[in-house]
Amino acid sequence: MSTSSLDPETPTPKKQMMSDKAYGTLLCILSDTLFSIVYVFVQFINKNTFNQDAIFNPSWRGDWILCFKEWIAAMFALPIFIYLWRTGKTSIPGWKVIVGLIIAAFFCEYIGIGHHVLANDYIGMALGLPVIRTITILGCAIFGALLLRERVTGLKMAMIAVLICAVAMFGYSNSLAKKAKDAANANAVAAVAVEDAQAQAVEVQESEVPVEPEVVAEAAEPAEPEVKAEVKAEAETEKKIMYAGYAVQFDARTFGFICAFITGMGYAIYTLILRAVMKKPELKEGEEAPKPVSAYFVVSMVFGFGGLFGFIAMLGKMRAAETPLHLSDLATAVPKACWLSILAAGVLTFIAFYLKNLSYRYASASKAAAMSVLQVLLNICAGMLIFSEAASWNGTIYAVFTVGTVLTILGIILASRTS
Repeated sequence: MSTSSLDPETPTPKKQMMSDKAYGTLLCILSDTLFSIVYVFVQFINKNTFNQDAIFNPSWRGDWILCFKEWIAAMFALPIFIYLWRTGKTSIPGWKVIVGLIIAAFFCEYIGIGHHVLANDYIGMALGLPVIRTITILGCAIFGALLLRERVTGLKMAMIAVLICAVAMFGYSNSLAKKAKDAANANAVAAVAVEDAQAQAVEVQESEVPVEPEVVAEAAEPAEPEVKAEVKAEAETEKKIMYAGYAVQFDARTFGFICAFITGMGYAIYTLILRAVMKKPELKEGEEAPKPVSAYFVVSMVFGFGGLFGFIAMLGKMRAAETPLHLSDLATAVPKACWLSILAAGVLTFIAFYLKNLSYRYASASKAAAMSVLQVLLNICAGMLIFSEAASWNGTIYAVFTVGTVLTILGIILASRTS
């Protein structure tokens, strides 16, 4: 493989600038970095940065982002593929590849992302993300070895173990940060309540009405509704979880972990299918290498059908929420700044996914999945620097985050040495 070629899809073997291992690692790093920038644009929309109208509500906003971001990426990839196909530089693959890509889009967009949202809702990102990443990495390693005959070496196992520990550290730091933020908010509410009570006490004293100290102290304490423990337990038991229109007989925590497991397996199957489509064939002596599947074709197929699945989900949620909005009204209901942000996210997604697909030729499924831990690190850094999410962090949280960062760097170094 030569990385000196101007077209990475048709490399020439004349000059070897770097090994397949190093090139696969480089493509993964570039791809995950761009995906992290996509996260920033998506967060601008989710955090109501653009003063969205009430009609553009969270019940279907996530599916709108998914649908149009994927379609924009596909719109950039499809014309390039058509040009390469018309000029004879690539060809349309067989029906098995096409069906495999549609299945990959289904497992990533509908199964993976859909259940990812549910896992975050029921157990939170602090618990859900480590479970999802762990299942994805282990699923790719196990099924990659069984189905794609990828070698399981000691170095690869060390890489997987280190990066899973890194994800666990990030999840732990996220959990500590959430607790610190909740405590800060509770203290702020308590301080306001005390100030209000003191102000009321001053008003009463100024009215020359005798007030006992116990009354002032009692007023300073924030009032809490008196609900018996038995009533709370009964309310939690009777609370049903609705899934696909049916009541699920699981408690919220168990159902959240089930969704996280389904998400991880969905992402793993998606990665394995793409790896199977894109990997370099093992040739015997004298055999001519077939034309590789164009990464542009893969991007247009996966994102085209991925956007379709997102569109179907968006329509269903809009009807469930009884949104008084027609599809033709989206152009005016959705702020222009949101459209510009999703356009930028779609273009970057196209580039990032193109690079990720090229990496599947030179990196195993387990390596590609494990390297995605870099996205977690970069997303946390973006949240700290851009969205001020580290405002309530303390020394312990920074220490745990630093350990996760060091483990991520170590895992990437180990990944660069694996095939």
